[in-house]
Amino acid sequence: MANRIKIIGVGPGSPDFLTAAGAAALQEADILVGSRRLLQDFARPHQEVFPLGPDLEEAVRFIRRCYEERQVAVLVSGDTGLYSFASYLAGKFPGDRLEFIPGISSVQLMFARLKIPWQDAVVLSRHGREDNRLLGAVRAGLVVAVLTDAKNNPQGLAEELLAAGCSDLPVSVGCNLSYADEVLYRGTLRSLKECKQKFLNCVVVIGV
Repeated sequence: MANRIKIIGVGPGSPDFLTAAGAAALQEADILVGSRRLLQDFARPHQEVFPLGPDLEEAVRFIRRCYEERQVAVLVSGDTGLYSFASYLAGKFPGDRLEFIPGISSVQLMFARLKIPWQDAVVLSRHGREDNRLLGAVRAGLVVAVLTDAKNNPQGLAEELLAAGCSDLPVSVGCNLSYADEVLYRGTLRSLKECKQKFLNCVVVIGV
């Protein structure tokens, strides 16, 4: 039987948040596929690496060539089930050829930093995508966590919501979560809109 392709959620960034199951699968791998940042942080000297680029089909072809003879692991940031490359691979390989190893998402860590439960929160992503559900979720009075990028940045989200008539709700921003330069900002939509700080790699929580 062919090896199973192990898709490892490596957590929000720092290796400190890699699970024991993820660490074991990582150690067993002959080949690692992942972003350059993740490969730099997690690859071992004995492992062949394949950096993910914009052509995801190229990565799929590479994995197809290798996985029957060698153990391939795919590194994804956060958790395998939260806006992850894992869902793309699930559409390319039979289920019995894949093993998902979940990790700790940046959203989980953000709510842990805030010390509040998140079972009723709505989680959206504006990281490399658009999602028009944000305004409706906020207007419904729900706690909303949003993954952001340089274009859809925290200040831009605050401006968008205020322009749509939302009240000056409390908001928190977590940047570079788990890293040494982690930043946690707490304020309101209006104060965030006026904030001059540059926020990168963020989770924005609106409503608490």
